[in-house]
Amino acid sequence: MLFVVVGVVVGLALAPVAWNATSSEGTVAVVPVAGTIDGSTSASVSAMLQQARNDPDVKAVVLLVNSGGGGAAASEELYLQTKRTAGEMPLVTSVDAAAASGAYYTIAPSDRIYAKPASTVGSVGVLATAPQPLEPTDLVATTGPNKLTGGDEREFNYILESLGNAFIGAVFEQRGDRLELTRTEVEQARIYSGSQAVRNGLADSIGGRQAAVEHAADEAGLDTYDVRVMRPDGTARFLSRSNYLASTAPDKEMVSAEYLYGEDPSGPVFLMVPATYLDTSNDDAGSPAPRTNGTGVDNRTGTPAAAAAQGGSHVVA
Repeated sequence: MLFVVVGVVVGLALAPVAWNATSSEGTVAVVPVAGTIDGSTSASVSAMLQQARNDPDVKAVVLLVNSGGGGAAASEELYLQTKRTAGEMPLVTSVDAAAASGAYYTIAPSDRIYAKPASTVGSVGVLATAPQPLEPTDLVATTGPNKLTGGDEREFNYILESLGNAFIGAVFEQRGDRLELTRTEVEQARIYSGSQAVRNGLADSIGGRQAAVEHAADEAGLDTYDVRVMRPDGTARFLSRSNYLASTAPDKEMVSAEYLYGEDPSGPVFLMVPATYLDTSNDDAGSPAPRTNGTGVDNRTGTPAAAAAQGGSHVVA
């Protein structure tokens, strides 16, 4: 018998769908990760994962992912949450249109990752807007030489490389025995199709959400089970038109890259998104191509444009 129950729990609208409910041995919770990963997304997904961990009926979790990543800190928080969840119960991921950059960081602890042939997977690396130089004035005084900038260019690049190395290290910690890529190859931050990702070990199998749910139930030892799809409140914001079109989120919108880095960022903004998601279409057609120095920092001002640096990290200015 198929039935649908709608409830509101801790601000989350849940729509459980159950099969053979009277003889169910447990529940597989499906947690969507959709759109740009910002603080709101991170908090919402974290709350759903915590609810799943605290519910004695939930025996496994499936992440349904359609995201190109977002803020570095928000992505790291989701990685820690999924890692914790994977330590308590089977955690399986189904990649819809994309699991790139910060979204791939999020799913790295999964016991198994399913992707579609046309999914985009990978982009293991970090982007950042370079800090803008400031000088003390009659209106601004400081107590330390680095109070205005946070440090010199070398220290900024060290922070950036540290973030990139933590990301890459997490991927190898979680999937090292399945990867067919060397560390140097992962550091290139390439984006792969779902088929390529299965071949190189960034994903495990071609399949969709049903395959992921069935595998999660099997890992949890469930012969009969309920499936509960958890839907967060709020709007999913997309930088990628492809991801937007594939999304089933009830509330969604397209946003420009300025949503992440702002019109005139006053300090460095650390991001985990593919560089191709940065919108440079508004650049002056006559402006020169990005110039980079030896550290990979783009010396231009204005609209960000990506410049590669070692270690899978990127700096934009």
